[in-house]
Amino acid sequence: MAELSLRRLLQTAVHLDASDVHIQHGSPPMLRVNGVVRYVDCPPLTPAQLNAFAREMLDEYSAGLLNQEGSCDLSYDFSSSARFRVNVFYQNDVPALALRRVHARIPSFEELNLPPLVRDIACTDRGLVLVTGTTSSGKSTAIAAMLGYINHNFDRRIITIEDPVEFVHVSDRCLVAQIEVGRDTRSYEDAIRHVLRQDPDVLMVGEMRDLASVRVALRAADTGHLVFATVHATNVQQTVERIIAMFDPAQHNLLLTQLALNIRAVIALRLAQARGGGRVPVCEIMRGTGTIRKLILENRVTAIPQAVTNRDQGMQSFDQHLEELYRARNISADETLKLATNPDALTMALRGVKTREMEQGLVR
Repeated sequence: MAELSLRRLLQTAVHLDASDVHIQHGSPPMLRVNGVVRYVDCPPLTPAQLNAFAREMLDEYSAGLLNQEGSCDLSYDFSSSARFRVNVFYQNDVPALALRRVHARIPSFEELNLPPLVRDIACTDRGLVLVTGTTSSGKSTAIAAMLGYINHNFDRRIITIEDPVEFVHVSDRCLVAQIEVGRDTRSYEDAIRHVLRQDPDVLMVGEMRDLASVRVALRAADTGHLVFATVHATNVQQTVERIIAMFDPAQHNLLLTQLALNIRAVIALRLAQARGGGRVPVCEIMRGTGTIRKLILENRVTAIPQAVTNRDQGMQSFDQHLEELYRARNISADETLKLATNPDALTMALRGVKTREMEQGLVR
């Protein structure tokens, strides 16, 4: 790659199935492939190249936002098979870009290797479903799969509020409207304020980021809507804690009651390296059972992990799913323990699995 254009770089990213592209001056571009970062074989990028890349992506609105705030988010349509979610920011007074690949086709549950319970959750008629995890854990993709399943199998009205729009849903049995912050509305707050007047059956809020979004999500769930939202948290317990931390102290009891009555599920995600290459999701799943509702009402959130491990209504902890993936030979023992919440307890469980397999002649 002697001379690098933006198109050529993104073609390379798509060819290698990279999830992320990082571009800044003074170094070659970096791609993340199957969770591992690697440099592109080309000379370090110059400020002139970075300015040209930014101009190619930015429209008038995004350019104004970048100049005003120092960073901006946008979606970039590269080809019929690939879109990118882009963050443009300044590094040493030169534009830098972080791109996340968004596949044009909505993935199925089977393609993502999500547990069957996720499909059951997508079929819920009403209530609040939270999908949580750290950056690059697959939150947006999992919600896209659930919305896609609803779109193709039920007669409903779906509205999404995103910053920016990632997966594009073409209306099928559902009528889908996708509102992009900055282009279609000034802010999440403005969109959320008006969305319930637009007759949604299913509402997706790109991110639960403040009390205003929590209030509207709970009100929508309270009035019979199915609401999906993402939260940046590492597990089920932390997700519930972060939502509660947003509550107005003066209305704490009311909001706790709304959350307890309306929570249908929390799906926490991590990505593990698969044995045969690629990555496989690891899911911790909480359902809104009677026990879970009682714990939330009483603000005994620290007791939720134990309730999840009881597997009522199919709930599962990260470690329980990790053990299942290891038993199915989808992930290695090292990867299993690396992602475990309680490595010592899981080590003992895996030792038992290996001993039984040796007795049955399955391994040596």
